Amino acid sequence: MSAELLFRIEHMTLLALVIVAAVALIVVLRLLGRRSVAPQASQTLQGDGGYDYPVAGADDHQAVLGRIAGRHVPAEGTDCTAELLPDISRAGELRAIWVTVEGARIGHIAPLEVPHFNAALDGRAARCEAVVVASKVGRLSVKLDTVWPPRLD
Repeated sequence: MSAELLFRIEHMTLLALVIVAAVALIVVLRLLGRRSVAPQASQTLQGDGGYDYPVAGADDHQAVLGRIAGRHVPAEGTDCTAELLPDISRAGELRAIWVTVEGARIGHIAPLEVPHFNAALDGRAARCEAVVVASKVGRLSVKLDTVWPPRLD
């Protein structure tokens, strides 16, 4: 009986060590690693270098924006590439246009402006240059480099 108990304890100790090592590895990779996902959209929105179109809903994605921008956001912001992904229902209706950076959703196009973007995108994804900026109170937001009304290059 005691040999079996010792055998179980050794396995439990080994399992606990493996779990601790896995958690430590995840923490280190999250702190040090940067995820990089290449944009998939083949179309590009035309930009003017102004970076003046704000993405709606960024307040709900502060953790993701923090990972993208890094710990200390420079005054001029952190450059990135945004993808605009139309969300079309099974009935064929456009519900929203999501904005993603590095494969993560960071906001959406304002509902009143969706028809303008949809006219340019024609239901397909597109990409454009963007910048993640910090406000004076530390909230992160995203601004797209696109002309108004939006159109493709």
